[in-house]
Amino acid sequence: MLPEKKLVMLELLKDAWVYVVLDPRREGVALPPHLRTEPRLVLQYGYNMPMPIADLLIDDEGIKATLSFQRTPHATVIPWSAVYAMHDGDKRGMVWEEDVPKDIDAVPAPPPEPPPPPPKPGKKPRPSHLKLVP
Repeated sequence: MLPEKKLVMLELLKDAWVYVVLDPRREGVALPPHLRTEPRLVLQYGYNMPMPIADLLIDDEGIKATLSFQRTPHATVIPWSAVYAMHDGDKRGMVWEEDVPKDIDAVPAPPPEPPPPPPKPGKKPRPSHLKLVP
């Protein structure tokens, strides 16, 4: 069983900013309307950010904070039911598979690296001018 989202966020916030991945279309989400159309949105939270979040509140219901969108402050509410992943942007993170939206595109695997080009015909390597001396 996975740990509670609240506990994961509080733990991540001890050392880093936290990227919260959510479905902004879920009930109870309060965000600017233009951000509520896609199945995936990433919001960044932290205690020591360049633009401080003075009213950041993390409780049993979710995350509440005034965030800036296009340089305009907006009161936001993100219930835990809308959150399906969190990470610190570097090493640690967690995904709650049961909360991932069904209509989200799967992340495609990276394409395989192309094979090295074949050697050009007709050219022989030059012999080295260095000699092994015993």
